[in-house]
Amino acid sequence: MALHYCKKCGRVVEIKPDKTGYKDDTCDYCKSKVYPVPEKYWLDGLDFLITNEQEELLREELVKTAPEFDEYLFNHRDNDLQQRWAKTEAALEHGKAILEDKSKSPKCTYCGSTNIRKIGLLNRAISTEFWGLGSKKIGKQFHCNHCGADF
Repeated sequence: MALHYCKKCGRVVEIKPDKTGYKDDTCDYCKSKVYPVPEKYWLDGLDFLITNEQEELLREELVKTAPEFDEYLFNHRDNDLQQRWAKTEAALEHGKAILEDKSKSPKCTYCGSTNIRKIGLLNRAISTEFWGLGSKKIGKQFHCNHCGADF
């Protein structure tokens, strides 16, 4: 893993190879190619550490002088990324809420399926009328559409 920088927007990112050894060398903000941070900007000779001052110096010397440099992207990068992260966070929270709501829904006690329906009063009354006290629906509230059980 090592720090890389984008010549277009000035973003400094840590690039890690995945399990296959492939490493994505594109900026996660503007999708431009990223380049390894030169050794002169490293902190204590470590290619994954850089001070804020060194990062500013890198942007002044290498980013703002590059032909690919886009001042609009450079100036709006942090705000745009915060908005992206806020949208992602909101989507994750929404997903959690949906999952929590599903976990609260009743499940079949036999097979665990959530594909169930409530046994209506009329359905129970008809079953009791036909079978009497031998009706399987006495004391049952739900019917599983997956395994056919009443519970």
